[in-house]
Amino acid sequence: MIEAFSFKKFNNEKIENIEDYVKDYCSNHKDIDIMVGTDSQNKGQKTYYSTVIALYTPGHGAHCLFKRWNTSKERVRNTRLMNEVAASIETAESIKEKTGIKPKYIDIDINPNPKFKSNEVYSAAKGWIEGLGYEVRFKTFGPLVTTMADWIVKGN
Repeated sequence: MIEAFSFKKFNNEKIENIEDYVKDYCSNHKDIDIMVGTDSQNKGQKTYYSTVIALYTPGHGAHCLFKRWNTSKERVRNTRLMNEVAASIETAESIKEKTGIKPKYIDIDINPNPKFKSNEVYSAAKGWIEGLGYEVRFKTFGPLVTTMADWIVKGN
């Protein structure tokens, strides 16, 4: 199980067990696509991370859950980006293992265009995610989940 009380709804209601919550939600709603994404930002001497789980009903929107945490400042961009990928994978794998429901997408805040610095880890991140059997969506697609994670990590 992922850390207790780490995920919340946007009304700040804490979720005791995210895997049970996802399983119950999917039992009560049809055709749910689960998406996971993480973003981070350095502020002062800390790195702030946020992971979002979107329980998406195509054509009807998403019910989003999030967690936010911080660590000592990660000064190496590529390490911070791979930490984001690792957090998303950990969340997706925990959901899959505890519920039997596999998230469909892992969204990454990494650009596939070589003009951008985040591209240095694009192949490694994409290969890691796809190697685990998830579909990966990246920055140029404007994925919902990393957009939400960015908004949360900025303190909203």
